[in-house]
Amino acid sequence: MRQLTAATGRMLNIERVSLWGLTAEHASLECIDLYELSRDRHSIGITLHAARYPDYFRALERGEPIVADDAMKHPTTQAFTEDYLLMNGISALIGSPIHVNGELQGVLCVEQVGPHSAWTSVQRLFAHSVASLVSLALVQHQLHLIEEELRDANSLRQALFAGARDAILISDARTGHILDANPQAERLFGRQLQQLLGVLQSELHAAGDGLDIRQLLTLAKADAGEAVHSDVVKLDGTVIPVEIVGQEVQLEKGRKVVQGVFRPRSVDAGGD
Repeated sequence: MRQLTAATGRMLNIERVSLWGLTAEHASLECIDLYELSRDRHSIGITLHAARYPDYFRALERGEPIVADDAMKHPTTQAFTEDYLLMNGISALIGSPIHVNGELQGVLCVEQVGPHSAWTSVQRLFAHSVASLVSLALVQHQLHLIEEELRDANSLRQALFAGARDAILISDARTGHILDANPQAERLFGRQLQQLLGVLQSELHAAGDGLDIRQLLTLAKADAGEAVHSDVVKLDGTVIPVEIVGQEVQLEKGRKVVQGVFRPRSVDAGGD
């Protein structure tokens, strides 16, 4: 942002170029960066309150660039005369709104100090182009943050999945084929992940107890989330009594999976 304000000031030979961010509830504008050409200096910290300059804020909300050849007489900027324009020697200004996803986020201000005739079409277009660049940069920044949040969420999900105390199988709700399994499931079934992927979940159950996905969900719903008792078979043939809780989860584009949580149970405790 500092490079952008400095480059704009030098390209247009304009004394002051600043970027302002709109605060929550559009109550004020905070100066993100002000570049002064003659001093080659950046600064921050100025605040403009909507309650004091309502016409200016309303103009920005409408989304139209503010082009004031005489800032002290322009209807949207004349309120700045005493405590901003005269104080800084500003005679004319251009305010180009900055939008992100259709919402006002701030404004780029190009301010002339000293004598001024009228803004040229090139100057107005250049200010608008710079504001568009800022909007694009903000969109890219938002996308970057979203990507980071998704990575963090996926990392957390994977950590919870891998660190769960119980065995968990993720299966396709339509076919029953296993799509994922955590380390505890590998230990329970005595198989590596690659030996579980693509296997029908019903094939892991003991003969005569081929509980498939639909039956698991039906029983779980009928018992209001109560665990379903079953017997599963390890790769070496060992039969392990378990209780299972199944939950259907809908993913994007309508695809559904079933999360099955398997916990070994005591035969005596189960009454079998």
